[in-house]
Amino acid sequence: MRRFEFLAECGLVGWSELEGGDPPMGVAHGVLHPGEAYARMPPGATVRVRAPDGAYLEPSGGVWIEDHAAELGPEGRVVHVLGLDSAVYQAYFPQHSRRYWGGHGTPGAE
Repeated sequence: MRRFEFLAECGLVGWSELEGGDPPMGVAHGVLHPGEAYARMPPGATVRVRAPDGAYLEPSGGVWIEDHAAELGPEGRVVHVLGLDSAVYQAYFPQHSRRYWGGHGTPGAE
């Protein structure tokens, strides 16, 4: 299990395995498991992504959190990481690329 952490100024907002993705768009998404700071996070807070190796990812479109837990339960909290550079995406999410393109996880691979 690869655990990506989401941090804001108030602390650890939560973590996700980022189990889904859209490689051509540089998007990774998954269920958000809230952390101790989730309830304290103000609207519009900047959220950073820390990869399992400790590196911070720099998505050009930022991080977007949807919370539909009231209607859907814990699985209703989803986090989207938007606009990752293709090299970064391939380094951290090769499984998404393989599912999308097949082969070795790169465009045109068979």
